[in-house]
Amino acid sequence: MKQTSSKILVVDDNETNVEIITHILLKQNYEVAVAYDGEYAIELAEALELDLILLDILLPGISGLDVAKKLQSQEKTKNIPILFLSALNETKDIVLGLETGAVDYITKPFQEAEILARIQTHIKIKQLEKERINLLHSIHKDLELARSNQQNLVSFHFPPSKDYKIYSSYRPMDLVGGDLITYDLLPSGDLDILFGDVTGHGIAAAMVSLMAIITFKTMNKAFLSPSECLYWIHNTLSPMINTHFISGIYLRYNAQNKLLSYSMAGHHAMVLIRGNELIKLGTKGFCLMMFPQLMTDNNEIFLQEKDRLFLFSDGMFEVPNAAEEYLGELAFYDMVQNSLELRGPSFLDSLQDQVLEYSNGAIADDMTMLVIELE
Repeated sequence: MKQTSSKILVVDDNETNVEIITHILLKQNYEVAVAYDGEYAIELAEALELDLILLDILLPGISGLDVAKKLQSQEKTKNIPILFLSALNETKDIVLGLETGAVDYITKPFQEAEILARIQTHIKIKQLEKERINLLHSIHKDLELARSNQQNLVSFHFPPSKDYKIYSSYRPMDLVGGDLITYDLLPSGDLDILFGDVTGHGIAAAMVSLMAIITFKTMNKAFLSPSECLYWIHNTLSPMINTHFISGIYLRYNAQNKLLSYSMAGHHAMVLIRGNELIKLGTKGFCLMMFPQLMTDNNEIFLQEKDRLFLFSDGMFEVPNAAEEYLGELAFYDMVQNSLELRGPSFLDSLQDQVLEYSNGAIADDMTMLVIELE
């Protein structure tokens, strides 16, 4: 199979050897560059976009081994495959050559078919490696783009109100995560909030989160209770999604009456902070899309001045330390209790820092929190 674009550098101080090798390569339509010493070989390797180097060991001045070491140490040239072509045929010479990072070693005199086969193999490997690196770069670019759009899944800014303030915190396990926080201010003045955690991580979970948010944003909530809203999301997404579940909390807050209505779908309890007391609200139930039929309850509670409502994902307490001991809900509640003098972002930052200190900085799951503070 003839090559049409691969560029090979031939490094040998013997003109006859260079002519023979160059002739073989040109017949196969390779592009050929030539160097008769090591210093010039390094200059050409730095200046040209080479696909392979055929390198003799016994060169005037700097040896082929030192040329290989130099090229392997430089960012621009370290990925150029080096194939030694040498009269030194002792095992120790071959081992020494390969230890410099060369991909192959051919002893002189060589057979034309053999050298061509090895050249083609190593150029093909280099091309596949380049394709792999380009693919990884493309994936990383897509992930960064998805990460930049992560704010579409987690709301950090909420409508201003004289009655309450809302703060959120989010730290994904991967570049993108599956947790979601979204809201809608209804014509009645009620504030609806959907807090959810999609099973799994990464882009697939983020796509499910986005579908849930779109459903939430587009459905008519005015005549539906929180439990009916969850049921609507469940029925809309179930025919399309069979690989993920969503544990969720649906809140509706009427600031005028300080009335909180809520419904739970497979999510652990949220916490009402009243003074120094932590009051758990909600029953876990089943996740959205877990079973064909969704069973949810509607609950109501009147809030009081200075109350705080705290929601968090299981990534805040299902966290192992170095000994693989999980933090657990009870220990996390102790952290909450010890942080009650803080408010707003300082309260959320303190909890996140304490959890990360327990796990030595490791993130086992998306870490998501929301706090509503009544004025």
